[in-house]
Amino acid sequence: MNLAKALRALNQRHMAALPARDRRDFQDELDRLRMVRLAEEGLGLGDYLPDFALRDGVGRLWTSKELLDRGPLVLALFRGGWCPYCDLTMFALEEARPAIEALGARAVGVMPENSRRIVETCSARGLAYLMLSDPANAFARTCGLAYDLSLDHIRLQRMRGRDFPALHDDTTWRLPVPAVFVVAPDARVVFAFADVDPSRWPDPEALLTSLQELRDAHALLNR
Repeated sequence: MNLAKALRALNQRHMAALPARDRRDFQDELDRLRMVRLAEEGLGLGDYLPDFALRDGVGRLWTSKELLDRGPLVLALFRGGWCPYCDLTMFALEEARPAIEALGARAVGVMPENSRRIVETCSARGLAYLMLSDPANAFARTCGLAYDLSLDHIRLQRMRGRDFPALHDDTTWRLPVPAVFVVAPDARVVFAFADVDPSRWPDPEALLTSLQELRDAHALLNR
């Protein structure tokens, strides 16, 4: 799948289908988030991944330490199973999963929906990688990659029957910034991508290249 092409096509269809006011409100929200440099000021290249302890769809608790003790991570922040852009990026990560695992790493997704919704999302999309629940976007906020929705954006979501406070066990209308990281076993971020526009995501090949470089550097150190 050509991910960039698929995301652009989806965005074009999405925007063309919106009434003028909704299209304007959607663009205003992106402009607001870009102005405050949300993606740029969050977790980035060279930073260390904050510790986390998050549950999967069956309630099993996973910690960042436990996962990193097993090797590098490809860690993705998704908005949720309701998001059509996440549909594409979740599937792209699944397509890349065998190559990620062949490089000694593990793919992990994080989204703010509860465990039941995680099971439904993974089952419906055939996702075999670990998906973790981040209630109230607590981990995303620790990474500096969560934001409160504007009133106009709340209106847009309510019109579509979405109640994020209920979905996320939260008291606030809040979403994570779509993002993906390659994290070395020492928790250092060696590849980082975050963008407030959900129609943008890196080609999975970039993740694999980063993992290969990480493995090559480790091999050199251990000669």
